Amino acid sequence: MACFKKTYCLFKCYVFQYYQWLPFALKTTLFFVIGMGSVLYTVYFPSSLHRLLCCVGFSVQEIFVEGRKRTDLSGIKRALNLIPQKSLFSLDLPKILNTIERMPWVRSAVIERILPNRVYIRLCEKDPIAVWIGPEQKQYLIDKEGTIIVALNPKDTVKWNKLLKIMGANAPSNVLDLQRALSLLHIKTIHRAVFLRSGRWDVYVDHTLCVKLPEGEVTFGLQRFLALRHKIPKNVKVIDLRSGDSVLMEFDKNGPLPNKEQRDKKEKNEEV
Repeated sequence: MACFKKTYCLFKCYVFQYYQWLPFALKTTLFFVIGMGSVLYTVYFPSSLHRLLCCVGFSVQEIFVEGRKRTDLSGIKRALNLIPQKSLFSLDLPKILNTIERMPWVRSAVIERILPNRVYIRLCEKDPIAVWIGPEQKQYLIDKEGTIIVALNPKDTVKWNKLLKIMGANAPSNVLDLQRALSLLHIKTIHRAVFLRSGRWDVYVDHTLCVKLPEGEVTFGLQRFLALRHKIPKNVKVIDLRSGDSVLMEFDKNGPLPNKEQRDKKEKNEEV
């Protein structure tokens, strides 16, 4: 190694000693020949160039992935297509970024080279807010933009059982308004909702009580329901809030209807 360094130093001194005496035209020609030779070598022998870059320390050694919670790590590795002795400059970053952003859980991503041998990837993942029960009772995770993240297997449904379950062809694109209203009013007893063709929601409280909300007024309808909730008899199965002036109730036919004495007793207890 010491012998190689000594030979290199002697060669460099020899070249520069005679280079300074060359005419300007010859210097320009020499630079042009060396430059064109480098370009042609890069074009026709790219693999050799990347092997050379790897030899001088520019091979990919470390990959940093930030923001990953649910994205498949093996999918990221496949997108990078790393092979032994692959240089950092051989990575097609736009192509890799496009592949990563098409992965199910990824909303957006950033990829950068960090010299001399690192690749940095930052992910922004999608957050599921509901489970959409689509055609043939197949279930899908939905994000806040109403797009499908992934289809759920029967084994995965238990994992996402606490999410709001929605039905209806246009339910995914309208679920954000409903979810915002539920969060704003701190309602945690609604676990299922159906979006109808008329453009409104039927929500189910404690899986049994159906509340028909007015069209385009999700928050207002839920506020009315909260104000009336303590006055609703237990054997009511449907509450219709579509009219702003009245409240219609449908009682369970299998349950006992409240008689006048029960209603008077209940109102008296409420007054006390």
